[in-house]
Amino acid sequence: MANNGYELDPDPNAPPPPPPTNPHKSAVTTDKKQKKEIESETRPTRYIPIDIVESLLTSMNPKDAMRLSVACKDWRATAAQFDPTMWKTPWLITTEFENLTCSLRSVVDKEVTFKIELHGYPVTRTLFCNCSHGWLVVNPSNSGRMLLLNPFSRAWLQLPPCLLTPTFFQCMSSAPSNPDCVLLARDFVNHLYVWRPGDQSWTFEKDMVELFDTIISFEGQFYTWDNHSGCLTIFRVLPLQLRKLMVPCPIDRSEYCKSSTSLIECGGNILLVYVMAHADGSLVIFLFQLDLEKKMWIKMESLGDRALFMNIPFKHAFSVLASEAGCCANCIYFTHFWQPSSDVEFISYNMDSHSIERFPILVKNERQQYSSSQFWITPNLN
Repeated sequence: MANNGYELDPDPNAPPPPPPTNPHKSAVTTDKKQKKEIESETRPTRYIPIDIVESLLTSMNPKDAMRLSVACKDWRATAAQFDPTMWKTPWLITTEFENLTCSLRSVVDKEVTFKIELHGYPVTRTLFCNCSHGWLVVNPSNSGRMLLLNPFSRAWLQLPPCLLTPTFFQCMSSAPSNPDCVLLARDFVNHLYVWRPGDQSWTFEKDMVELFDTIISFEGQFYTWDNHSGCLTIFRVLPLQLRKLMVPCPIDRSEYCKSSTSLIECGGNILLVYVMAHADGSLVIFLFQLDLEKKMWIKMESLGDRALFMNIPFKHAFSVLASEAGCCANCIYFTHFWQPSSDVEFISYNMDSHSIERFPILVKNERQQYSSSQFWITPNLN
């Protein structure tokens, strides 16, 4: 309707008119929005769901999978689940004199090897004398001090000095990060020394433990066995409390040219393992289980679902549940045998078939028998 030149009075209840628009500003806003949408479609995604990351890691080589752990915090936590060195499977660790890189070899996937750098440790030599609970042991040289180091967690402990240096590592009840750990060492005259976490010095035990061939820690006590006398010694330290039992040697070793004996904790029992060799080099293994009540060794024919890992010269041995570790059940794995071969890294002995499988060295080098050390080690981050 025409207003005939007159303006209408505004309706007091009507909403206020919108502010005048700037055509140029509106066009700029629209362009920015469109540009943002295009960029979001073309640029790579910044977040990948963890289930997709896990799927990728399971299909990759373990070494490459661990390299992805540096991408971000979430990937690092996920990749750790796929790190085979963190499983319960023992690995063969090899170190060489004055070489700060050691190698790990799998017994499950026999083609898998890793390298671990040993930089940052106060060591002048990289030959280790023993291994226990995932920690490597360096015996003191000259006026040095015994050193414990964990190649997986990168932790290390330099034990206190002593006027009469405890030269030889004997046994460790648990990882040294455990406050209840007890470490035993001895000197050249067979005196016993004790160290516990937090101690600023070694404790010297005045009473001497008789000579023994092998020692283990089991349920808060130490057990030693002497082949010659058949003496089984059970003791605690601080103060030293001894219990000696005569448990006759269960076999005649005279017909064998070489023999080695090891006490091993296996499934809550104590085993005595004899590794014997005839003159022609053929191998014979005997297993016995301790019956403490009857004070005798009971012969065993099988390990069941367990496997043993042994370092014969160092009397270092332990058992694992094969179904958890992924290794072969009822088998014994050896390294550092009496006659090390330049082509064989380790062997396994099947208790069912009494057969031997030899595993060739994967990486050939100029490694000499006395310039390298090898141990079975189970990864431990504690």
